Amino acid sequence: MEEKKSVLFIIDTLEVGGAERSILEIASRFSKYLPIVVTLFEGDALKQDYINRGIEVISLDFKSNTDHQLIINRLQGILDDIDPKIIHATLLRSCLISRALKRRESVKLINSLVNNTYGFQRYRTLSLVRATKLFYTQLRDLMSVSKVDYFFSNSETIKNTSARALRIDTSKIKVIYRGRDPEGFINVDADALRKDLKKFDETLYTCVGRLIERKGQLDLVAAFAEHLEKHPNSKLVLVGEGPLRKDLEAKITALNLKEKILLLGQRNDIPEILSLTDYFIFPSYYEGLPGALVEAMFSKTPIIASGIPENLECVDQDTSIIFSPGNVKDLVEKLELALHSDWLRKTVKGFEKAIHNFSINHIVKEYELTYDMLLEK
Repeated sequence: MEEKKSVLFIIDTLEVGGAERSILEIASRFSKYLPIVVTLFEGDALKQDYINRGIEVISLDFKSNTDHQLIINRLQGILDDIDPKIIHATLLRSCLISRALKRRESVKLINSLVNNTYGFQRYRTLSLVRATKLFYTQLRDLMSVSKVDYFFSNSETIKNTSARALRIDTSKIKVIYRGRDPEGFINVDADALRKDLKKFDETLYTCVGRLIERKGQLDLVAAFAEHLEKHPNSKLVLVGEGPLRKDLEAKITALNLKEKILLLGQRNDIPEILSLTDYFIFPSYYEGLPGALVEAMFSKTPIIASGIPENLECVDQDTSIIFSPGNVKDLVEKLELALHSDWLRKTVKGFEKAIHNFSINHIVKEYELTYDMLLEK
């Protein structure tokens, strides 16, 4: 049997996030390549999941403000010991650091483009100071991007934005969507969860995502408060953790809605939650390729999503209800429209699209075929 070729994944942390989950789901299914994961900074919530799936994890546990040269020196030693065929970095800090490593010409460097980092929508939401800092980061990114052999992009939107912002030849960027296993969302038994999450006569709305400003949860809370005035038997659950939690708690308390809007924190039972959900809401301002949206498609849950380009690569008017991002009034109107829509047709179409575009086995095959292509060049 041919020995598997090593792929050294470099990522900031293994905290719970879309990129971290995606690498786990993809790399654990490799048949031709041996994945080894190096995390640069503190944060290992998913580390045991990786180990349980047979993936070696090397945790460097640097503080987030550590000088990059110290990280590069440590990482260089690991690279020399492992001697991988491919280095595959994900998330911006890891990508920038990966480009400083010394490697043989035969060792290919891939960077994954997983967020619409330099998109107009992001810049317009930032203060002048933060926008200036982001532009400086963009210049740093631009100065070293030529050292990368190939790029994986989560979406066509990110591919096009990154190609313009970083002057990357689009022939060096391959779009490979984030994948999920559809079997995990079919015929789910949620009886044990039902009594805790949903009363018999309640309409349950769910939003899954990290609690950060760009995910739009504050807009959703404001819109849902208005929705409750007409539909008091509704409940909203926000699944995820993040720095916006305190702001969300304060807003929910100020609206006196602690019984109607629940912060569930990080959960491992998303399929069960979705099986009980009547409507899935996804109000982001900008995204990578939204895995939570894909999961809702696989679960055939009615979707109400912001009309950002990244979301529209997953859903459209035929599969979901779309509202204007950041527009609370429009979201209130679309929450009402959802109650009177033909969802059977929409959810079936959404499920079929998800099967075609986002099935995990197809994504894994794309990864390995692309690795093969790069090594054959």
